[in-house]
Amino acid sequence: MTKTRRILNAPTLSALIEEQANAIPDEVALLFEGRSWTFRELNERADRAAQAMLSLGLKRGDRLCWLARNVATFWPALLGASKTGVVMTPVNWRLAPAEIAQIIADAKPSLFVGETMFVDPLRAVDDFSMPRTMLLEDGGADCFDRLIDAQKAIRPDFGPTREDVVVQLYTSGTTGLPKGVVLPNRCYQEVGDSGVKAGVVLPRFDNEAIMHSLPHFHIAGVNFGVMGWSRSMPVIQHRQFDPAAIVKEAQSGTPLNSFLVPAMIMMILQAAKTAGLPLSNFSQISYGAAPMPEPLLDAAMAMMPETRFTQFYGMTETTGGVTILSHEDHAKGKKQRVSAGKPLPGCKVKIFDPETRKEAPQGEIGEIVTTSGFVMDGYWNKPDATHAVIRDGWYWTGDAGRIDDDGYLYVVDRVKDMIISGGENIYPAEIENILAAHPAVFESAIVGMPDEKWGELVRAFIVKRPGAEVTSEQLVEFLRPKIASFKLPKKIDFIDALPRNPSGKILKTSLRKL
Repeated sequence: MTKTRRILNAPTLSALIEEQANAIPDEVALLFEGRSWTFRELNERADRAAQAMLSLGLKRGDRLCWLARNVATFWPALLGASKTGVVMTPVNWRLAPAEIAQIIADAKPSLFVGETMFVDPLRAVDDFSMPRTMLLEDGGADCFDRLIDAQKAIRPDFGPTREDVVVQLYTSGTTGLPKGVVLPNRCYQEVGDSGVKAGVVLPRFDNEAIMHSLPHFHIAGVNFGVMGWSRSMPVIQHRQFDPAAIVKEAQSGTPLNSFLVPAMIMMILQAAKTAGLPLSNFSQISYGAAPMPEPLLDAAMAMMPETRFTQFYGMTETTGGVTILSHEDHAKGKKQRVSAGKPLPGCKVKIFDPETRKEAPQGEIGEIVTTSGFVMDGYWNKPDATHAVIRDGWYWTGDAGRIDDDGYLYVVDRVKDMIISGGENIYPAEIENILAAHPAVFESAIVGMPDEKWGELVRAFIVKRPGAEVTSEQLVEFLRPKIASFKLPKKIDFIDALPRNPSGKILKTSLRKL
C-alpha cells in the first residue's frame, strides 16, 4: 500500500512548487546525475533563476529561448520564468543549425541560453543574428548556471496569473515550418485538474518516482515533470534517452513511473533482452505521440506484467491532453485496446467532415475536433494560422478518426496522410497495423505516390527485423486476404530505418520526397 500522497494543482507553475516547498520542504523533488534537490531547494533555486532573469532586464512576456539536452537547470529556469512572467521557449536541439536559427528568429527572445555544443554551430548560419546568449555548464563569465548561483533566493514581487503565458513550444513541423504554440498557466492548471479527476499517474508505491527522459522541447517533456511534482513524487532526470541506462535504472528497486513514445518502449524492450535484465520495477508507463502497434503492446505487457499502461492522445496545441485509454482498457481481447480511449474530464471531442465542416454521422471517419480549457491561446505571431485551426472555440486537430458506439475514439491517421486512389480513401495506419503483425516486419510506413491514372497509389517502406528475410511479393500475399485490393502496396521499399522527428513521429514528408 502507498502512503497518502499530497495531490494538488495550482493556478501557476510557480505556485505549484511554492506550495510543495511549504508543505513537504525536505522531500526530494529532483535527481540528476548523482545530485538531488529537495522541494525547498528547488524552489529557492527557482527564485535565484528568477532574480537572474530580472538582473538581465527580462520582463513579463519576454521570450527565453532554451537549447539544451535535459540538464537539471531547465526546471528552476522554467519555474523562475513563471515567477517573473517570462516565457520559457525550449528549442529542438536535434534540428539542423539553420532550422534552429529560424525558430530563434521567429521567437525573438530577449535571452538565449544553451549548451556550447549547440550554440557554436549557430554562429556560422548565414544571415542569423545571435540574440543575447548565455551558456550552460561551462562555468565561464557567460555561464547561466553561474549567474543563478550568484543571486539571492528572493521571490520576485511579480504575481503571475492564470492567463500569463508560461511556455511556448514549437510544433514538430512534420507538415510545414514549426509554429510557436502559446500556452498560459491556465492550460497547465486545466489539464492538471483533468488529470487528477481522471486518476492518471497516481503513485502506487511509497517510493515511486518519475523516470524522465523525454526532451524538454516536447509537450510531455514539460508536463510529466510537473505532473510528478503535483503528485509529490521525485523526478529522476535523464540527460537524454538512453535505453541501456533506463534498463539499468529499472534495476535500482525504485518503482518507476514514466512517459514514453512507442519507439522508446520498443528500444527499452530490446535493450532489456540484450542485457538479460528484467523490467519489473516499472510501476506505470504512460505513452503517446504515436500509435502503439498491438504486437508491441503485447510484448511490453508480457515483459512488464505488473506495470499499468495508460495511453494519452493529445498534441502540443491541447497541452498534451484530449483522451486517455485506461490500463483496464488495454486488456487482451478488448476491442478498445487499439483505440485512443475516451475524452479527459472537461474535454469534448467530435468528428467533423473536413470538406463540409459538418459533424459526421456516428461511427464515420472524419477530422477530430476538440474543445477544453487546455487548448492553446494560439500560434505565436500567426493569427491566420491560429484562425485556421481554432474555430468557435474548437481546435481542428488535422487527425482523422471515428468514435464508436461506446464513446471510444479511434485515431485513423493524419487527414493529410490519407491516400485517395481512384476516388477511394485509404488510411495508411490501417495497412501499417496489419503489417506490424508480420514476423519479419520491424516497422513500416505507408505513403501515397503519384499516379497519372489513379491519382495516387500505395507505397510501403519497410524496416525488417534483424536477421529476418522477406520479399515484397510475400508481404503483398500476407496483406491480400486482409484488405481490399486497391489498398495493396504497388511498390515496397526496404530501408534501414524510418525517418522520425524527436517526438517519435514518422516523417512521411521525407519518405514522399524519395
